Amino acid sequence: MHLPDICRQPIKIRVVYLSLISYMARIDQAIDETELRHLTDLVTRFQIPAKYKGQIFTEVDLSAKEVDEGFMRIAERKLQYSFFLDLIVMAMADGVLMEEERKMLAQIQKLIQISSVDMHNLVTFAQTTLGLDPNAMIDPMYSYVIDNFFNWARQAQVKLFKQTSFSINPQMDEYLKAQLGN
Repeated sequence: MHLPDICRQPIKIRVVYLSLISYMARIDQAIDETELRHLTDLVTRFQIPAKYKGQIFTEVDLSAKEVDEGFMRIAERKLQYSFFLDLIVMAMADGVLMEEERKMLAQIQKLIQISSVDMHNLVTFAQTTLGLDPNAMIDPMYSYVIDNFFNWARQAQVKLFKQTSFSINPQMDEYLKAQLGN
């Protein structure tokens, strides 16, 4: 499975994408250290110039119109699967998927037009990769879930990018992408 480069997308789209990730990370009223570290890593991976970082790391809430327009732009560019997986990984960064985060994910899933089955596949994959260590023996059941996810993504032609978060653990993220041949 070839993972395209999201940095080929216009800078404004990448900023909207990460601004929405940041906004959603603050849905529980705080960004913890792990979430902040992950968001900072995403900003680096997305090659965001310094002049745009303020838009991403702001604590100012986005209006409902800005959120809706952002989701629409993401869907228009066919970035919704990558975005949704990044969003799920961010929501799980603290190790817990809070009720507010579950509700938010369900609402966003509808707004960016991801089916319930696809949402289930993305959430299951993110939950499976959450605590895995690539240097340890991976339980065959987890390997099965990961393999099924990659098969589903190939068959459904799900567009994910090499910058998409496959795991909150950077080493596991790298390991999973290597499994795809990148």
